[in-house]
Amino acid sequence: MPNVKDCPGFETFGADVQRAREAVKMSRRELAEKVGIDPRYLANIELCGTIPSVPVVMQLIRICKLPAERCFNPES
Repeated sequence: MPNVKDCPGFETFGADVQRAREAVKMSRRELAEKVGIDPRYLANIELCGTIPSVPVVMQLIRICKLPAERCFNPES
């Protein structure tokens, strides 16, 4: 499983997901259920720098309303 150091543009992805989730007062369990992943896996994404699969990334970007270009085009 790739980690943040292997994926330029994803350095703050986990923290961004966590901030967005907390801003709408959603629990980690609630977000994990919406995305279809285990809450522990979401915790690893938010806290440990685990980079999820593209479908999970896309779900998190959509649900958390994160700017996709920041992840996929880090130079912009």
